[in-house]
Amino acid sequence: MLTAAGLAVPHAKADAPLPPPQDKTVCSQNGAFCAVMDAGSVRTNVVKDGKVLWSMPGWFRDAHLADDGEHLVVGYQGLGLLQWDYRPQTTLITFWRRGRLLRRVPLSEVIEDTDNLELTVSHFRWGRTLGIDGQGRFLVHTVEDRRMAFDIESGKLLEAWPAPFDR
Repeated sequence: MLTAAGLAVPHAKADAPLPPPQDKTVCSQNGAFCAVMDAGSVRTNVVKDGKVLWSMPGWFRDAHLADDGEHLVVGYQGLGLLQWDYRPQTTLITFWRRGRLLRRVPLSEVIEDTDNLELTVSHFRWGRTLGIDGQGRFLVHTVEDRRMAFDIESGKLLEAWPAPFDR
């Protein structure tokens, strides 16, 4: 048993603990809207010109606000790393419109074969979110060497294509 564990370690990568939540602001690419996340009240307010347009409960480590100020896409709280006891239905991405949940995208829709997840020292690496592109699509890059594009208004997968994963 120790030999098998020892063989796996050279392939594993070190994980750094995530910092505790702190106040932060994420703005749309066009700069017209910002999502202001308050770690103390665990609340997110979307603002334009200092005026709150809408709000929702939650503080998000990986959040992306669309140029329309209406849609917020949230990545997995552990960023690109899953706990060892993950489940296929673990939500990796959520799509929101004005604080109302539109869709949850589970791991099982992003990773085709969980045997492809990369072992790290204390987690499994699934990939990473890349954000909203110039076409208004939400992009994800997986350890299976795939990029995926999701519609930000519905959360539906638009396309997936091969792309080497930067490890």
